[in-house]
Amino acid sequence: MRSENDTQGLDDRRLRVEPGTQVLVSMPSMQRSLSLLPRSVTGNVVFVSSTPPATVERRLRERGLAVERVGLVPVTGSELEYDGPLWTSEPVVPDDLTGLSMRFTSALGALDAGHGWVLFDALDVLAMYAHQDRVCRFFDHVTTAARDRTLRGVYTITGDALDDQLADSFARSVDRVVDAR
Repeated sequence: MRSENDTQGLDDRRLRVEPGTQVLVSMPSMQRSLSLLPRSVTGNVVFVSSTPPATVERRLRERGLAVERVGLVPVTGSELEYDGPLWTSEPVVPDDLTGLSMRFTSALGALDAGHGWVLFDALDVLAMYAHQDRVCRFFDHVTTAARDRTLRGVYTITGDALDDQLADSFARSVDRVVDAR
């Protein structure tokens, strides 16, 4: 694993990620993870986030990304009503890692190997609701699945929201760590 500061691995505040590479990014709390994706994103994107679908759709359009090429796995304890072009799975509560894994795996099947992106927003949220060992095993499963399909993976954590032990465990599952704060 290679660790980088905020000037490495980024072009104009956007990540450079090769196919199959998994990157853990530490971000400021108010920055949007979608802002990390290059404007030239090729392939479809699986986005796992607690951000409501309508907001995700708006942010994608603001960035000029094709909404119909993004699948959203919503992580929320609330009911969602969304009737738009963005593909969404059934919502999953943050402590249901089995349900989240099932939805993620299903969405991953829609991506072409070598051409898609996985964007997992605010991974640290899961650690607030589920036992850390389970979250680490889940995260290792997610990064392995994306790597096996030669997909680019970007996983964000919020600033210093994690203790050092959990942050180190997450870092062992990725190829690079970038501090974009």
